[in-house]
Amino acid sequence: MDIEVLEGLFSWFSGYVETFKTGDFDADRNIILKEDHTARVRGEIRDIGLSLALPGEDLRLAEAAALLHDVGRFPQYSRYKTFSDRRSCDHAALSVEVLREEGVLDGIDPGERELILRAISYHNRASLPEEESDGRRLFFSRLLRDADKLDVWALLLDYYRRRETEGYRNAALELDLSDGGGISEEVYRDLIAGEIVKMKNVSSLDDFQLLLASWIFDLNYQPSLVNVRDRAYLKRTREHLPRSEEVNRIFDLLESRLEERIRAADLLR
Repeated sequence: MDIEVLEGLFSWFSGYVETFKTGDFDADRNIILKEDHTARVRGEIRDIGLSLALPGEDLRLAEAAALLHDVGRFPQYSRYKTFSDRRSCDHAALSVEVLREEGVLDGIDPGERELILRAISYHNRASLPEEESDGRRLFFSRLLRDADKLDVWALLLDYYRRRETEGYRNAALELDLSDGGGISEEVYRDLIAGEIVKMKNVSSLDDFQLLLASWIFDLNYQPSLVNVRDRAYLKRTREHLPRSEEVNRIFDLLESRLEERIRAADLLR
């Protein structure tokens, strides 16, 4: 993918997002939040790609996937006033639908088009589909999943900090989950087993923060894991959870597994 194509996609994206803005900041704040998230994911994927020594054309292809991965979030929020896929629709599938209906990728190489659409459709799944066997598509899908997780985690850590220190609330970021209630037994069991927390087992914000922490088991590339360590994501997540032996046990395990994964990381190229 050349730079002119990427710039054209950015021009389309910017114009598309503007159609969802009303000019009222309070009404538009979650549209802007997702627009800003997209920009940061684009930066994250480029940084990971540079660390992996990707050539320029592949870097731009990765950026294109990041730029378009959440276009479904805008009609999702406009229609349902939530970012909860469980209560509305699969935002990744809606992103692919929008891109196909708008013909956004019609002018690019068919192989690149399919790669971008697959990466987008996979980015929010609990795991990559076993039936996907194309190594290049899997590589870019993993890259997008890493970049998206890094920014979503950072965004929510900032939100939880503001919630505690400023009393700031945004229902769309809480996914209609309850406060308190302790840690679900199923969530604890997933973590102690070294597995990603299943969304179906999440019933509170505490559970959801532990789901974020469990993402260390699903990050694919060494630069992503190093970013989690260097940005102290686990420590910062721990600060927003109740103090208990159960939580201490979870985070001792997570910190240990993170270091193990950094040392043993296979770049999966």
